[in-house]
Order: sequence, then structure tokens, then C-alpha cells
Amino acid sequence: MTAPLFALPRCDSDTLPQSQLLRLYQHELHELGRYRKLALGFLPGRQDISLVMALFGIECEERLDTLRHLLSQMMPHAERKIFTRQRAVGPMDTFPSQFFVNEDEGVRRLLTQALLDTQASFRFYEDQLRFCCTNEIRKSLHRFIEQNRVAQRIKEELLA
Repeated sequence: MTAPLFALPRCDSDTLPQSQLLRLYQHELHELGRYRKLALGFLPGRQDISLVMALFGIECEERLDTLRHLLSQMMPHAERKIFTRQRAVGPMDTFPSQFFVNEDEGVRRLLTQALLDTQASFRFYEDQLRFCCTNEIRKSLHRFIEQNRVAQRIKEELLA
């Protein structure tokens, strides 16, 4: 038996561009909620960190806009309800288990968890890039990965 001339990466998930956009969009929605919760949690005691987390949330909103734009290019006549901006009814819908940190140990623990979450997000983007099949999504993923690297460095500096 001869070896294959090339090997395709094994993928257990749906690699259609629309499915990948949906996964990316859902991931970014989760990230946006996480950054908003972090920004609010740091607000009472560490406004400087709260502002940084709010800026990361704004980057999430920009990535969501990019994904909505990609969808409109790929599927101009498709149903896009899931990609429309949605507002929560009230703060308890958005932040059902909100907490606030004031002491240094709590700030350190929360920043450490934020860094771990960013690293997991980085791995998610890399996996999505590995199975990406369109140049448009690939370009956006490269930009998302670079933004994620910067976020990791900033969080590492905040922890130092």
C-alpha cells in the first residue's frame, strides 16, 4: 500500500463556511459577555483594569461586525436573525451572577482566570484556522489571532 500524496487534516465538525461563521459568532458573543462582566467586576476597585476589559469588549463587538459582514457577503439572501444585534432585557439577564473585586488577591485571581480564558480562546481560533476553507474567513481569523495575542500580553503585564 502506498502512502497518500497529501493528507487532509481530520475534522470532526462541520467545515462549511456558514457553520464556521456560526461557531465563530457564538464564540465572540460569549467573549463579549465575559469581557463586559469582567469590566463591571473590576469597576469598583480597579477602574484601570475595568477600562482595559471594556476595550477588549469593544474589540469583540468589532469582530462580531466583521462576522456579520462576512455572512452578508456569503449569503446575501439568507435568514440572518441569529446574527442580528440583540439587547438583554435587564442587567440581571446579562450578568446573573455578577461579582465585584476590591482586594488585591481577588484581582489577581480574576486576572489569572481571564488570562486562562484568553489562552483557550486563542486555541479555539487556531483550531478554526486549521479547518478554514475560505480566504475571507482565513484573513479575519489571522486578525482575530493577532488581537488575541495582544490581549494575552496585556493581561500578563497586568499580572506582573
